[in-house]
Amino acid sequence: MNRIPLRIRLTAIFAAVMGLVLAGAGYLTLSRFREAQSEYGTATGVAREAQQAASDDLVRELLTALPIVFVLATIGAYLLAAAALRPVERMRTQAAAVTEDTPEYRLDVPPSRDEIARLATTLNGMLTRLQTALDHERLFVADASHELRTPLSLLRTEIELALRHPRDAAELHAALVSAHEETERLVQLAEDLLLLARTDRRDTTAVGSAVPDLAPVLHRVAARLRNGSPGKVITVDCPAGLTAAVPVDRLDRAVTNLIHNAQQHGRAPVEVTAHCDGERVRMEVRDHGPGFPPDFLLHAFDRFTQADRSRSTSGTGLGLAITAAIARAAGGQYGAYNHPDGGAVAWISLPALPRSAASV
Repeated sequence: MNRIPLRIRLTAIFAAVMGLVLAGAGYLTLSRFREAQSEYGTATGVAREAQQAASDDLVRELLTALPIVFVLATIGAYLLAAAALRPVERMRTQAAAVTEDTPEYRLDVPPSRDEIARLATTLNGMLTRLQTALDHERLFVADASHELRTPLSLLRTEIELALRHPRDAAELHAALVSAHEETERLVQLAEDLLLLARTDRRDTTAVGSAVPDLAPVLHRVAARLRNGSPGKVITVDCPAGLTAAVPVDRLDRAVTNLIHNAQQHGRAPVEVTAHCDGERVRMEVRDHGPGFPPDFLLHAFDRFTQADRSRSTSGTGLGLAITAAIARAAGGQYGAYNHPDGGAVAWISLPALPRSAASV
């Protein structure tokens, strides 16, 4: 049944209904005619023969006219259904022509303002979103390939040079140290890419894995990074009782990336603040450096982006991108701006943990 074209099924339904209507109309017509004859009483002789002849003529006319009406109505219904479904078939053909190599193709929107036109508009919107996602993933793969190619090339060069000529222990040790650094960079890049793949879509965070109190987490992250860079002061201002509906490990990673970015590209002191913002909690990390370049602000959280395109730093440009992915996955927001008094500010806003859950 599902393989029968829709226009045939619609025509069959119409034909069945039309057949019942015409049969009922014929039956009612014949019944009313005979009732009208019976009103004149019982006829005899020639009168009875005339009534019977009239009844027979009516039956013959009904048997001739009703099938003709039925056939003409069915043909009309088929043509009408075919005409109504023709835009749908055209959209189906156009949609079948859309492939990963031609994501820019769009469906023709009929000039009529009916359901078919709205369907075409909705499908075009879906195709636009799919093209955006496809372009995003292609760019991500290209950027990831570029980032992976550099350390892999350096690692291969170090190994080839170490094997090409005899070297003493000191030279071999230096080559191994360099290869180890590039291997560490590859491992870190692979872990960052895996984390992005896990957090790049919105998910529902379990209440049991949420952060019941932000202050200890922020102080712990600041202490760890402060020990790694003793010369850069990190201060934390977070009132007690703030919560966030996000896993502790993800919040730790997001805040670590924000502070580390401020340490690398700004100047001390690095100020970490958190406050309640309605049903959300907002965390800001400010440094006292030169701030973000104006043309870089809109792309600060993009993947593989760095304000210093000369790559004088060792980063891969994934830190803020991972923070943004964590915020999106938790249903939060993120952003960056330059402080009026100097320095850059990067922030994330996360849903606060419900009071009932926070008190458990």
